[in-house]
Amino acid sequence: MIKSISIIVLLLIAAVLSSCSIFRHKEKSEDLLSERERYEFNYSFMEAEKQKMLGNFEEAKFLYEKCKKLDPASAATLYELSTLLVQKEDYKTAIENAKKAVKLNPHNNWYKAMLAVLYKQTNDANSAISVYKDLLKENPDRVDFLYELANLYNYIKKYDDALKAYENIEDRYGINETVTLEKERIYLVKGNKEKAYDEIRKLIKSNPTEVRYYGILAESYVSEGDFDKARGIYEEMLKIDAHNGLVHLSLSDFYRLTKEYEKSFNELKIAFASTDVEIDVKIKMLITFLNFSNESAELKEQSYDLLKILLTTYPEDTKVHTLYADFLMKDKKIEEAREQLRIVAKNEKSKYLIWEQLLIIEGNLNDYSAMFNESTEALEYFPSQPVLNYFQGLSAYKLKKYDIAEKTLKYGVEIVTDNPTLKADMYSILADTYNKLGKMKESDNAMEQVLKIDKSNKIILNNYSYYLSQRGDSLDKAERMSLICVELEPKSATYLDTYAWVLYKQNKFEKALEAIEKAYKYGGSDDAVVVEHYGDIVFKLGQTERANELWNEASKLGKGSEFLNKKIIQKTIIE
Repeated sequence: MIKSISIIVLLLIAAVLSSCSIFRHKEKSEDLLSERERYEFNYSFMEAEKQKMLGNFEEAKFLYEKCKKLDPASAATLYELSTLLVQKEDYKTAIENAKKAVKLNPHNNWYKAMLAVLYKQTNDANSAISVYKDLLKENPDRVDFLYELANLYNYIKKYDDALKAYENIEDRYGINETVTLEKERIYLVKGNKEKAYDEIRKLIKSNPTEVRYYGILAESYVSEGDFDKARGIYEEMLKIDAHNGLVHLSLSDFYRLTKEYEKSFNELKIAFASTDVEIDVKIKMLITFLNFSNESAELKEQSYDLLKILLTTYPEDTKVHTLYADFLMKDKKIEEAREQLRIVAKNEKSKYLIWEQLLIIEGNLNDYSAMFNESTEALEYFPSQPVLNYFQGLSAYKLKKYDIAEKTLKYGVEIVTDNPTLKADMYSILADTYNKLGKMKESDNAMEQVLKIDKSNKIILNNYSYYLSQRGDSLDKAERMSLICVELEPKSATYLDTYAWVLYKQNKFEKALEAIEKAYKYGGSDDAVVVEHYGDIVFKLGQTERANELWNEASKLGKGSEFLNKKIIQKTIIE
C-alpha cells in the first residue's frame, strides 16, 4: 500500500512539473535553459505556488523573483508577481509585470484581464478600455467584459459609447434590471426624460408583476413633480399586490409629499404591520418620527400607535421593546418603561446597558427591593462592572442589609479604574454603612477617601463633621469641615444645623444659636431634628421655657432623638 501511494504522489509531481515546463515552453524555447536551470525553475515555481496558497506571500515573491532571474521570458512568473504586488499596493510595478506577461503571451485572457483590472485600480480608464476592447475581439460572448467596458465608458462620461455597450448586452442577453437602470440614469443625465421613462416601462413590460419596477417609475414621476402620473402608477401597484408592505410604504411617502397627511399615516400603519418591510427600516423611520413626537399631541399619539403596531408584529424582538422603553422614559412614563426593559433583560441577559438603564429607573422610583434583586442578577453576568456593585451596595444599604452593602462596595471601589466620581459615590455609601455597623474608624477612612477624590464634597464634609460631633471626636476638624459646607451653601438648613450642632458640642452656644436660627429660618422649621437641636441650644443658654416650646414643636413634626419625649416630660436636657 505504501509503495502504491508513493508512485501516485510521484506521478502527480511529475504531471505538475510537466505542466509548468509546457506552460513555459510555449513562451520560450526549451533549448535556452540548461537541464539544471530548467529543474531549478520548475521546482522554485511550484514551491512559490505552495507558499502563496499557504499565505506566505513574501516567501512566494522571493521564489517568483528567483524564477524571473532564471527565465525573464516566463509570462506565468510575471503574472504571478503582478498578483502579489497588487497586495502590497505596488501598482506601478504590477502593471509593468502584467504588460510584459501580455506581450510575451498576447492570447492569454487571464493576463489581459489582470492588466485591465490594474488600469482600473489606478484610474487609467482609457487604457483599461483598450484592453477590454482587445479582449472582446477574441471573446465576443464574454458578458463580463462587456459590462466592464460599458461601466468604464460610463465612468469617463462617454455616455453614447456606454449606451451602445449596454444595448449590446441587451441584444445578446435580453432585458436586465442593472443595465436598464444604468441606461435610465444616463438618459436622465443627458436630459432625455422620456427615453429614461421608456427604459423603466420596458423593464415593467419584461416583468409586469414586479411592483418594484412600477415604484421606480412612480418615484421618477414624483421627482419631476408629475404627481398625477405617479398617483396612477401607485394605483396600478395596489391592483397588482394590495398586501405588499413596500407598496404601502411608498404610498405613505407619496401622500406626505402631496400633503394628504391622514392618508399618509394610514398607509404607514399598514406598512408597519407588514413583514415585507424590514424591521430595521421601520425602526430607523420610527426613530426619526419619535424625534418630532413632542411637537404636538397628535404626533405623540401617532408615535404610540406605530410602536404598538411594531410590538404586535414583532412581540419577541428586543429592539422594539428597547425603543418603546426609551420613548416611554422621554414621556415620563417610568414604570411602563421599566416593564419594557424587564422584557429585554429577561430575553437578552448579555446586554449590559439594558441592566444599567433598568437600575437607573429603579433608583428614580426608589424601588430598592427591585434594584437589589436586579443588580444581584446582573452581577452574575457582569461581575467586573463596578456600576452594578454601586447599585447593589446602595440598595442593600437602603434595605438595611449592611453586611452585603459592605462586601459589595469594598469590592466595587477596588475594581473602579477610570471613574473617580463613581468611586467617591461608593466610598460615601460605604462610610454610612460602616457607621451603621459601628465601625467608626473604617467609616472615617472611607470619608477620607472621598475627600481625596473631591475635597469639596459637601455631603461627605457635612456627614463626616456630624458623625464626629455625635461622638465628640476631633471637634475642631468637624467645625472646619462643617464651615466649608455653610460657606458653599449659606442657606442650607441641613448644613447650618450640622454646624450649629458641632458648635454646641464645643460649648460655643452663642455661635451655635446664630447658626441654628438661620437653619430654622431657611426651612428647618419643618424638620424635627433641627427644631429639637434649637431647643437644646437655647436650654444651654438658660431659656428653659423657650426650649420646652421647641421640643414640643419638634415632637409634633415627627421623629426626633430617642430622648425627645423625656426632655419634654422632665423639662431638661437628657444626653
